[in-house]
Amino acid sequence: MKYTPREIVDEVNITPVHPLVNFGYLMGTVVTAGVTLYVGLGIAGAQIAARMGPKAETQVGKVVFDSLFTGASLIHEGQQFDYVEALAESLLTDELKQRPELQVHIMEEYSPNAMVIPGGHVFVTTGLLDDIETENELAFVLAHELGHFEHRDTLRSLGRSLVFLSLNSLLGFSGVQLPPFLTSSISLADLHYSREQEERADIYAIEMMQERYGHVDYSLDFFKRLNEQELDLGVANRLLEWQSTHPLTESRIEQLETLATQRGWALEGEPTPLPNQLD
Repeated sequence: MKYTPREIVDEVNITPVHPLVNFGYLMGTVVTAGVTLYVGLGIAGAQIAARMGPKAETQVGKVVFDSLFTGASLIHEGQQFDYVEALAESLLTDELKQRPELQVHIMEEYSPNAMVIPGGHVFVTTGLLDDIETENELAFVLAHELGHFEHRDTLRSLGRSLVFLSLNSLLGFSGVQLPPFLTSSISLADLHYSREQEERADIYAIEMMQERYGHVDYSLDFFKRLNEQELDLGVANRLLEWQSTHPLTESRIEQLETLATQRGWALEGEPTPLPNQLD
């Protein structure tokens, strides 16, 4: 029998799916798996860190404080400091009184800001104190930071960061530039997580203002003035918010005023004036 070879057609050994489609599937799988792994381990790390006892948290706070604020110009005396410290201590809940002792720091810094780090360290800048017009405004800012403290947000964030660093080291990525698409996806997941923390701290603070003053008037005035200084970029504002650790100022105000209305809280009331050393 004579052998007759078949004619080779163009489709032999060629996948019917376009290579770019296959590449897209591969990249999608890598991103999904990477983000899922990071988020899952990050949640685990955050939960473990959040269960840290007061003694361990105090030690962690000291390490963070020494690494970030050694050499910083901090104020720990004077009438202004005494007032801020007393106001912050008056906002402590029973839960917070079981945590590391509150330590208030006034930082000589022009920009208005406040922050909290593990171990009960709360910072407010001189720029913030210069901008504040009523006690209600300052109390809200302090309560927001105490909300982060009570929710153990700084410990959770620290736990997530340690997981990411450990994962990088385990996979041999230490000192290696990760693919941009993967780092971008992970960053967006982190930003979403940070915004959720900020929103929870805002709700915590506004609830405390209602409980303390019997109304929420004046509590958000600092943010309203801040909002007036921000550019209105229309739809682009939503994109900026998506890429930010904080909700936009306008969104924060709207959400909290809506919450107050839904709960039937008074939106009008008398302001509590600042003492002379802050006015």
